[in-house]
Amino acid sequence: MERKDAQPIGEILNQFLKLNQLENQVFGDKIAEMWQETLGDEITLATDRIFLQSGYLFVELKSPSLKNELMMKRTFIKNALNKKLGNEVIKQVVIR
Repeated sequence: MERKDAQPIGEILNQFLKLNQLENQVFGDKIAEMWQETLGDEITLATDRIFLQSGYLFVELKSPSLKNELMMKRTFIKNALNKKLGNEVIKQVVIR
């Protein structure tokens, strides 16, 4: 007997995480790890804080010149991290 309302397990898990507001915490931990892999040690050392809130990735940096450089690369950063996450988690990158 075939069920007509069957859904992929990944989709069900994403719905559960959103419903219970756990999505930011789960993806936030992964993003912090991927930040170093994607942007390297130098930028990671200059990063004060990185966190995800409601689809916005907030990045706080120590260096004003690095802030300007990463402002121009926000789309690249968003796309690279979303690709590694396998989902459109990050809607926008905010550099502070």
